[in-house]
Amino acid sequence: MNVLSFVLSILKMNNANRYINKSILGIFAHPDDETSSAGCTFTKFAQMGANVTVITATRGELGTLGTGDLSVSREELPAVRERELSKVLSLFGANPPILLGYKDQEVELQKTEVISERLRDHMDLIQPDVVITFGPQGISRHSDHIAIHQAALSAFNLYKRDIDKKVSLLYVAIPELVAKEFDLDIDGPETQPNVFVPTHEYIGVKIKALRAYKSQEDAQEFAVWLENSSEYYESFKIVDVDEDTIIAFENLLED
Repeated sequence: MNVLSFVLSILKMNNANRYINKSILGIFAHPDDETSSAGCTFTKFAQMGANVTVITATRGELGTLGTGDLSVSREELPAVRERELSKVLSLFGANPPILLGYKDQEVELQKTEVISERLRDHMDLIQPDVVITFGPQGISRHSDHIAIHQAALSAFNLYKRDIDKKVSLLYVAIPELVAKEFDLDIDGPETQPNVFVPTHEYIGVKIKALRAYKSQEDAQEFAVWLENSSEYYESFKIVDVDEDTIIAFENLLED
């Protein structure tokens, strides 16, 4: 091994342990939400040592029933999507999924305080430094996304009040022009991202993860879009910080 290779190997080793004592928690409604929203981000920081965990409210029982040569029954779909989710989180280097067990499109029927209490219990155990979830309009205005936003926000506020360290809440957010490209009827914080994560090193993992959701048409369509995109960032809105302030994700994990 020459000197340059040795130095690069040391730098890579140090980078892999940079956030060894840090934790990132994603809270979403359905399997594949985590990939569409933050797949590159989870992969990047898991590779840098962070403990990455995803909580998913449902098994996506009302999703599509396969793409390509895959065809599944409605009864089989929950188990199929759970397996897809587990495989994807393994690709990211994240922990196995935490499933809350609610039914697809029925999360809004649950009491917010009950979901919030469950999320708070998980936060107390995981002790995340950063929590990523949906904003007030859930990106797509899906009722499950909005319900999870409300419960996650409530849980985070209680968690932040009682914990003695810096913690940050991020909403999945996309620039207004991108929202229009996808015909998303959203405004407010979800179109005002101020945290951007470059994806060029990790986009291949995200596309592979989307492809792993073979049961879901939306995941396959997004994979095709990414394969044809020349530049792509994952972006978020940090809560309680002015939208004009651009913040590096890494800064949220620094003491």
